[in-house]
Amino acid sequence: MTILMQPLLEKEGYFQLENDLDRLRFIQEQFSRLFPFENLDVLLRDERSITESFLIEKMLNKERGGLCYELNGLLHLVLIQLGFDVILAAATIWSEGKWVIDRTHAINLYKKDHKLYLIDSGFGNNLCLQPLQLDGEPVVSPSGTYRLRTEKTERGSIVFEHLTKACWELRYAFYPDAIGWEDINRMKKLIHCHQDSPFNEKFLFAQILMDGTVSITENRFHRRWIDGQEETIPFHSNEEMLQKLKEYGTQSIYEAAALYLDK
Repeated sequence: MTILMQPLLEKEGYFQLENDLDRLRFIQEQFSRLFPFENLDVLLRDERSITESFLIEKMLNKERGGLCYELNGLLHLVLIQLGFDVILAAATIWSEGKWVIDRTHAINLYKKDHKLYLIDSGFGNNLCLQPLQLDGEPVVSPSGTYRLRTEKTERGSIVFEHLTKACWELRYAFYPDAIGWEDINRMKKLIHCHQDSPFNEKFLFAQILMDGTVSITENRFHRRWIDGQEETIPFHSNEEMLQKLKEYGTQSIYEAAALYLDK
């Protein structure tokens, strides 16, 4: 059986790594580089089911990004093929003081030596870029500092938190229970159709880079560096937005964005 992304993994030295956690970190770094967070399929009303063939065609063949259920869905397939005993789980996002649409954030969970790790490549540009151990030490990535803690909430027994200038902020909560692909498609339907969905009205492209983060909306370009410097450039036309997207995204993402704007 041919492993998904095998040529790239061989080229970049994945199979020379011996430690499982190092291998997982390698995969997460590759995913952040190859597959940005973008919601164009939602805006273009692509209602096809999330399946293995769909993810391979969209993301590997057409070089598109996606939302959490696509990014972590493909990550799940790759990790399973590489021999990792991972499960998909469903988290609930906490934003602006409230829970956002119950259980619509897909994540991967991995157990090793009786320790639980979060593996998430689908949370915009807020990514750890390495396995995050439950009740372990915080980890630092180009987008910030994160931790995973046991804490009972209305939406789960485990919380994922981001360190800001003021304090640790809750980002989402979940129960460590496995879900299936039918739940992934439930998420997609809600994100596409629910009135409280944050992704079915406005375009968003977000990606974590080795030296910071970038995000593009229809109105502005935002770049943040590790040292805290930031730059925001407002757009005065669709052409300016598309030019920035061409600079940071793939040709396929650019074409999908142009199609959306044309509609």
